[in-house]
Amino acid sequence: MSSPEHVAQELGLQLEVQVVDFLSGYTVAGILAGFTPGEVTLLLREPLSEQRDVSVHANGFEFQGRILYCRPKHSSYEAHITIDDTEETGLRRSPRFPLKLAARLFSPTAGPVDSTIVDISRDGMGIDVPVSLAKGQAIAIATGSVLIFAVVRHCRQLPEGLFRAGVEMHHLLEKASQVPAARPGFLGMLMGIPLFQRGAPTKDGKNI
Repeated sequence: MSSPEHVAQELGLQLEVQVVDFLSGYTVAGILAGFTPGEVTLLLREPLSEQRDVSVHANGFEFQGRILYCRPKHSSYEAHITIDDTEETGLRRSPRFPLKLAARLFSPTAGPVDSTIVDISRDGMGIDVPVSLAKGQAIAIATGSVLIFAVVRHCRQLPEGLFRAGVEMHHLLEKASQVPAARPGFLGMLMGIPLFQRGAPTKDGKNI
């Protein structure tokens, strides 16, 4: 019988992965067998239930997704897992920067609660919160000298009892006493690093 490693070698891919179930934390080892835009194919040592939300770890990198298919193949199990937060082309809309930043969440369904911003991009950010948030819900997040108005795009439960929400930012307000002369992008305001600065407009109206 062929092992997952042997089958992967035949396919020309030899990247080991770990698949972790979000709710239970159960981990299954496997091999990356291939990918298409927005989805990967893995060969796993054990079966995992379909329609489960998981994280996939490979060589120090990680992405989240959902198991669409998992069936026996040779001596292993072939699993198809989505890659969350991608366009139809398979490319992320914008780079995601991991961080850990204390924040305060304000929502219509819960009083102000402590939360943690865990990643950020030009499109939005990921936050860990102690309450479940509904898709499409309008929220506000305060951290440091900024207040962010955002809309929840997805929310899933984590093993430790928290919830991981992905939100799209619509407005970012600064404390009047801390407005800098040169306004950095939102990532710079959150982290104190002037990344994603908007260039000054030229005479033809284009940014530099």
